[in-house]
Amino acid sequence: MRFLLILLLGLLSGNVASSSPSGEGGSILVDKGSFTIYLLSKDGEELMSFPVATGINPGRKRTQGDCKTPEGDFTVTWVQNTKGVMYDYHDGKGKVEAYGPFFIHLETPGFRAIGIHGTCPERDDRIGTRDSQGCVRLHNSDLRQLIPHVYKGMKVKIVPGPEDIAADKSM
Repeated sequence: MRFLLILLLGLLSGNVASSSPSGEGGSILVDKGSFTIYLLSKDGEELMSFPVATGINPGRKRTQGDCKTPEGDFTVTWVQNTKGVMYDYHDGKGKVEAYGPFFIHLETPGFRAIGIHGTCPERDDRIGTRDSQGCVRLHNSDLRQLIPHVYKGMKVKIVPGPEDIAADKSM
């Protein structure tokens, strides 16, 4: 598994945007199998990593609403301050600030409103599991550490884990 990660890091280093707020030109890798997000330098070195939650259902996203996290290469389109943005999970608890402090919007052709964001206190203990409707969700404190390194045009790669690969083979 570590070899696969190193291989992916190397592949990413050649496809990274050249400018960022800090001048690093880094990228993001999301490993659905280990429920981990990595911030990578422009040379593909790991700068930081955090646990994440991914789509409730394993496999590659195929349709809007299938509760699967998409896989492949994406680009950050913008970062939204989501303080005060409310969402109803239809779990009887009403609307909550579901996205944490920020939502990193990704260009995901064929799908809308897919990205990387924080979480609400009621779901914070579900980080590290399959619990989202398709987005990549992380602890708000981790998101605050990541966000200064994120910029429009940043490359994001989301790779499947064994459960995702098995789910896709069974279709």
